Amino acid sequence: MRIEQIMRHDPTRVGPREPVSRLIEWYANPGGRSRYTYVVDEGGHLLGVVTMMELLALFMDPDMICGHERGDITEAEAVKRISCALAEKKDTPVERIMRRDLPTIAPERSFLDARLLLRERKTTALPVVDASGVLVGEITRRVLLKLLDTMLRDPELFTLRKDCKRLFESAGSEVFVG
Repeated sequence: MRIEQIMRHDPTRVGPREPVSRLIEWYANPGGRSRYTYVVDEGGHLLGVVTMMELLALFMDPDMICGHERGDITEAEAVKRISCALAEKKDTPVERIMRRDLPTIAPERSFLDARLLLRERKTTALPVVDASGVLVGEITRRVLLKLLDTMLRDPELFTLRKDCKRLFESAGSEVFVG
């Protein structure tokens, strides 16, 4: 089974100059379903990824966190520092904090290849990019579990639709490019 058949076709995308405050707003919304936000250029080419961890690191300095854990910094002082960091850095473009070292996978590869890469890289999601580097989807551990669940419930589905490009339908994508 190919990745393009089971991947999410609508991963969350953002332009490189979008302010981090928009991502915080999106992640804080209960409807935000993805843990990864992919940074793409105007042509949809994958540039990087931003996760909740990059956002938290921008506003919650590790030294401040350690100081609080040791008891050197009070909670009131920590909150004050986080508030100052939010005010100072809320307009930081996502391209400044995005990770560029993420593994990718092609849509025609096997779902077994995705599972191996997810395990080796200790990640929960992989961007799926075509031969020209355009982001076309996302494969996650949750999608692989959905595949297992579907196979348990309806094993015939895969013999009937083996040449189809999409086995699962998905909701509309979140796109902040602009």
